[in-house]
Amino acid sequence: MLKNRSIPFGYCMVNGKYALNAPEADTVRKIFADYIGGKSLRAIAVEMGIPYNVGKNKWNINMVCRVLENKKYIGENGYPQIVTAEDFEQADRIKAERNTYRKTVPQDEPRQSEVTIMEYEPTDEIQRMTNEINRQLDSENPDKKKVEALIIMCAQLKYTTIKEVIT
Repeated sequence: MLKNRSIPFGYCMVNGKYALNAPEADTVRKIFADYIGGKSLRAIAVEMGIPYNVGKNKWNINMVCRVLENKKYIGENGYPQIVTAEDFEQADRIKAERNTYRKTVPQDEPRQSEVTIMEYEPTDEIQRMTNEINRQLDSENPDKKKVEALIIMCAQLKYTTIKEVIT
């Protein structure tokens, strides 16, 4: 037999199939109705009178949130439907609007992203330095200090020739 909360709140097992646990299913409906009605997760958690888990009478906002996010309540994966898809979607929209951790972009306004492109035109001096670096690196015993100095000078020259183009 499965433990109580391996089965979502509002359900139980009867003859190997998921069935409604009537008092819990009523509580799930109340949670959705209260949330859609404007109550906060905290206010709903405080009002819960039925235990979420055996031996755990107090609810917290995470428990309420798990109920609001569980698609099984609309009849997915062989679970009986407790709330309508419309109520589930409405609660989801309200939750997204109330979420203070992420800003949602209105869907009717396309978002223009700013792209920075770096343009670089190699000068004769940069090309000469690059050739010298390659020549040094291809030699039998490259002078590491000289190669290092050339790379730094070449990078500094390249940096001064880069142009930012914002599109």
